[in-house]
Amino acid sequence: MPPASGRAPVLALHEVSAGYGAIQILHGVSLHVDEGEIVSVIGPNGAGKSTTFKVIMSLIAHLGGDVRFLGRSLVGQRPDRILGLGLAYVPQGRVVFAQMTVRENLEMGAYLERDKAKIGQAMDYVFTLFPRLGERPGQTAGSMSGGEQQMLAMGRGLMMRPKMIMLDEPSLGLSPRLVDEVFDKTVAMARGGLTVMLVEQNAARALEISDRGYVLELGRNRYEGTGRELLDNPDVRTMYLGGGVRAS
Repeated sequence: MPPASGRAPVLALHEVSAGYGAIQILHGVSLHVDEGEIVSVIGPNGAGKSTTFKVIMSLIAHLGGDVRFLGRSLVGQRPDRILGLGLAYVPQGRVVFAQMTVRENLEMGAYLERDKAKIGQAMDYVFTLFPRLGERPGQTAGSMSGGEQQMLAMGRGLMMRPKMIMLDEPSLGLSPRLVDEVFDKTVAMARGGLTVMLVEQNAARALEISDRGYVLELGRNRYEGTGRELLDNPDVRTMYLGGGVRAS
């Protein structure tokens, strides 16, 4: 479905197939993300959600279809080139440099930027969004809590001041309080003008903050719609949201 505005989307996948070696995971997946949106990709384990992010970033084999970011094809581009175009990716698992400080981790996120003033401005933005990081710039990442490490990973993804950020399972393994904080920060990023796409096992919570969502199953599109439409869809609720009726 094309964007209702008629404008070209920030990110668009058209009939994308991808896999690992001889194992094909995605079978003609199509989706788009418009400027300023939060779009969630949900589905059961093995549906191809994280694989979708990896093929966008050229981290796995692209087997067919097209991936376009700001009108430019990403097929065959190196990951660092994609980052330089303004598309950031925060992988799942709170990937941080454990022996490095908060500040050093953030500086690693800006390794393509040579302008020290821009790096400083980006760090100020991250410290404003995540005050706890600003309170402990000299602390080593490995000594931080899981939630703090996730904030650091997200902050590092923001250091190039991207036009769009992809968050892969940002709430994975966090306490309910920290899950709320991660989603609150995601909304804050979008309100600040950033376009966001996230993969989430916490599907209901993700759809609650999303403008639109896609449901993948076995590497194929299954459902799509606004966050509200997917939350209220009885089939989606039964198969992917635990069967519960959403509280209003």
